[in-house]
Amino acid sequence: MLGCAAKAEASFPQPSGRLLEVSGDFQQGDLRGTFTRTVDPASGRFAEADDLGIVRTGSGFDGRLAWLRDVSGASHFLTSDFARRLARSEAWITTHLMCPPPSCSPGAVRIRPGKASGFDVWRVRPPRGATIELWYDRRSGRLDRAILQYPENRIIHHYADWREVGPGLRLPFAQRDEDPEDESESVYTVRHVAKKQSASFAPPPLPNDSRILDGRSTTIPFEDDNGRRVYLPVYLNGKGPFAFELDNGGHFILTAATAKELGLEAQGSFASTGAGNEIRWSGYVHIGKLRVGNAEVVNQTAKVLPLSHNERPGPLPRAGILGLEFFERFIVGVDHGKKTVSLAPISASQVTHPGTPVHLLFDEDAPLVAGGFEAAKGNVMLDIGNAGPTIIEYHWAEQHGLASKLARGTRAGSRRLSRGTINLGPFTLKNVEVAYFGPGERGSESTHSVAAIAGEPLLSRFNAVYDYARQTVWLDPVAEHR
Repeated sequence: MLGCAAKAEASFPQPSGRLLEVSGDFQQGDLRGTFTRTVDPASGRFAEADDLGIVRTGSGFDGRLAWLRDVSGASHFLTSDFARRLARSEAWITTHLMCPPPSCSPGAVRIRPGKASGFDVWRVRPPRGATIELWYDRRSGRLDRAILQYPENRIIHHYADWREVGPGLRLPFAQRDEDPEDESESVYTVRHVAKKQSASFAPPPLPNDSRILDGRSTTIPFEDDNGRRVYLPVYLNGKGPFAFELDNGGHFILTAATAKELGLEAQGSFASTGAGNEIRWSGYVHIGKLRVGNAEVVNQTAKVLPLSHNERPGPLPRAGILGLEFFERFIVGVDHGKKTVSLAPISASQVTHPGTPVHLLFDEDAPLVAGGFEAAKGNVMLDIGNAGPTIIEYHWAEQHGLASKLARGTRAGSRRLSRGTINLGPFTLKNVEVAYFGPGERGSESTHSVAAIAGEPLLSRFNAVYDYARQTVWLDPVAEHR
């Protein structure tokens, strides 16, 4: 989020090994707190912790990969090619803040040169990085904003209040990170800058907050919602059971009714998007203890969102979602033949499981595998929480010349349905029903990073074991699909 003079500019040399610790006030949604960030101005490496009280998150870049720490305290690396390009470009911004194009980037292209705007605007693509749009104030020559395309939205870094903190070293003491699609922002105000001799840019270790009671694993029967979703009985703070959907593409979420039943009042107001263009506002609550079978997790933060009951056939309404945070703590096996979910500690990660190992990638929070559609290659998201046909994404379809064909599919509400061949790792699945929504304003249907989102109707053709510690899913076709 912060940076200094570029090492490429002779008047602003950046000695290797000079580290800075930058701290101050942080605001997101309607909550206020603090941030601490250690940065290497020479390489762009950083590690940041943001503390809003009930919501504590983090992020970083270790020089090779970016990483995220979610509200549960667990972390994961961002390993896809899309994420790697973004990480290189964010690091490039940090190391070139005081060096305007074209001096710092011979390949920079000037755009929007109109004098009335008061800005000089350049488009830069760092080596092996993502494209950045840079706006420089024409009067001061300083960087005013940097714009990057993230998977589902743009992020606009706004910089202001530049101050000298050392010989040839200036920092923006005010930064506002705008997400125009989600209509949200994060605001940083620097209060203190200090030099550091050494630092770790690795993500923090997994918190010691989960365990399997009375054994090394636990197995829980699930309701399959006619092959569309997986529901588990969950106990929260000693109450329950509640019916929770297992969703590796989502997060730990409670419905408002569940929070009320537990006597919890949400704190904060944060923008949330998912499928479709709707923006929903959510707060967070603290859950002291969560139990599924003999698996227990303590001291968790859950988002509170309005969720439909999904017309469930079971006696209990959908009370919430178990998502990324759960998969970061347990090896999760889903057996569709037996209709069971098995859980083992992620620390007990094994070398092999039944089925074929397929490497997992991450753009953000949901797992991806290499695959594609109709012989065109792209990453496919594995999303147990998608209860409909596999979704072919607009931007990827446009790039591969498939959009017009998909748009001619049979209309079904806001979707167009057709059939084609899906690849998931080494598996080729023919005559699969797919959905196409066309361009999306925000949310998952606006993604620039994946080809498709495979949901439970397709994934239920496999028994699967998700092992995030080994960045692997083992897929074993169920008998009728072998």
